[in-house]
Amino acid sequence: MSTPCRATCFDASALVKVWVDEPDCGAARHYFNTQSPTKYTTPFCYFETLSAMKLKWLRGVIAREVYLNAAFALTIWFQASARNVRDIDLTHPPTFLRAKEIVERYEVDLSDAFQILSLKEGFFSPLINDSKTLLVTADERLANAAMAEGLNAWYCLSWPMPK
Repeated sequence: MSTPCRATCFDASALVKVWVDEPDCGAARHYFNTQSPTKYTTPFCYFETLSAMKLKWLRGVIAREVYLNAAFALTIWFQASARNVRDIDLTHPPTFLRAKEIVERYEVDLSDAFQILSLKEGFFSPLINDSKTLLVTADERLANAAMAEGLNAWYCLSWPMPK
């Protein structure tokens, strides 16, 4: 059986696993490098990933050189992968209100709610069936909320790798 041709959206928690060596980074990194030819992230998650990497550096978890190299690699990838992808307008009041409803329904944060909305309404949202976009995340609450909203999601820390 062949692998479906679909877009794969990596959230910030998964992108940190891709670009920073951590004990539990293997599954996300493997999937990023071998299983997802059409991969992307949202602008919001790009900046969130940079912030997460910065915190790891400031807390002494990673060296400054590791932080800068990971941020550079992430930035080069993001620029290349997001060049033609238009995301939803997070500053549009109705978008914010829909995000607020998701926060209240699933007890996720606004960043996660915007991610769910981006998958539901953004550039790759018209994809269906086996081609429906997959969200890769290291946040189980986000994965469960996305699935409850009818999206495909993979919690890369313990769920089986999707085919």
